[in-house]
Amino acid sequence: MIKKISEFFKKGYDNSKKRIYQKNLRLLTRIIEKYPNNSIAYSIRGTTRKNLGDYEGTIEDYNKALELYPNAKTYYSRGVAKCNLGDFTGAIQDYNKAIELYPDFANAYESRGDAKDNLGDYNGAFQDYNKEVELTPNNAKAYYKRASERFRLKDYQGAIQDFNKAIEHNPNFADAYSNRGNCKVGAGDYNGAIQDYDTAIQMNPSFAEAYFNRGISKEKSGKDQEAIHDYSKAIEIKPGYAEAFFNRGLTRDKLGEYSSAILDYNKAIEFNLNDSEIFKARGAAKGKIGDFEGALQDYNKALELNVNDPDIYYNRGIAKYNLGDYQGTIQEYDKAIELNPNYAKAYGNRGAAKGNLKDFEGEIQDYDKAIGLNPNNAKAYFNRGIAKYSFGDKSGACNDWSKAGELGLTEAYDNIKKYCK
Repeated sequence: MIKKISEFFKKGYDNSKKRIYQKNLRLLTRIIEKYPNNSIAYSIRGTTRKNLGDYEGTIEDYNKALELYPNAKTYYSRGVAKCNLGDFTGAIQDYNKAIELYPDFANAYESRGDAKDNLGDYNGAFQDYNKEVELTPNNAKAYYKRASERFRLKDYQGAIQDFNKAIEHNPNFADAYSNRGNCKVGAGDYNGAIQDYDTAIQMNPSFAEAYFNRGISKEKSGKDQEAIHDYSKAIEIKPGYAEAFFNRGLTRDKLGEYSSAILDYNKAIEFNLNDSEIFKARGAAKGKIGDFEGALQDYNKALELNVNDPDIYYNRGIAKYNLGDYQGTIQEYDKAIELNPNYAKAYGNRGAAKGNLKDFEGEIQDYDKAIGLNPNNAKAYFNRGIAKYSFGDKSGACNDWSKAGELGLTEAYDNIKKYCK
């Protein structure tokens, strides 16, 4: 009830502001009609149009204002309007001009940094935020933005130092704690990250992203049930949080809760997580409960989204193997190996498929390759032993089973007892 009342008053306040802006717009238009060379009137009308969300009209007015009187503030304001229309390149040109006219214009450096960040120029953005810090050394937000750019550039220690400064200047900066936690994750300090997320959540109990990121840290720390709790809390706060459903599914999958994991993957897909990884994960979970046809459908969808992922072909090979399509299995592993020539597990599994087609020579060659890439692959030694025995090489088979046993595959000793007297 209280929330509805609050929303009612907010809506009324917003409508009241809109009426004031519209009234001011009409007044400024009359002034401009009377004084067509008044740059200030154009500039103010441009700002009024910006407040009404008419960014094209805003730019039109700023164009006229700059034609009459070029100045740093109007170039800056026009740059902001261009950013709102997604024209980051045009915005940077305006910020350049504002800085040329006023070299100590801190806001222009900040906004130019934002535009560069949107264009993926992280080094350029860092340089602009660096200048903003130099001009406003007590500005917590400036340190925060420079830290964020350092994080993108994988300078985790430098980013942590900047987040420290942001927190020093604003001790209640929940986002700074949360993002410092992200840096600590990048540096492998999961416990330190969890402490930062704890603080961010204490400051803002509705901080869904902090719960989500804390869940990642807990999962990486081996606290899977706690991670699931955090992902669940993030979903409670933000019901359409596709990434939280996906991560909760991955954690449940790891715990062997395959049906629950599939339900989470379903929700992630429902909320438009259109990523090959989610279909690949759901396919793997379906395979683990024996739904190989369903798994194949998911792998097919994953390939539509990422045709160059060798793991998808590998997984599709597993599904086809379990459906008895050994020739199709071999084709999948051929593709996986084409994309990743050092894919040891793909060689091993292709060998098994060849064995089912009685191609023992080809099977042995694949196990040779798998063992060459991973000399500690006990299963490959074991299976190569079976292939050699089928091929008539009893001595070679016994040697391979002995090696498999040494590597920890105890069932190999059963074969030695049975066939290697």
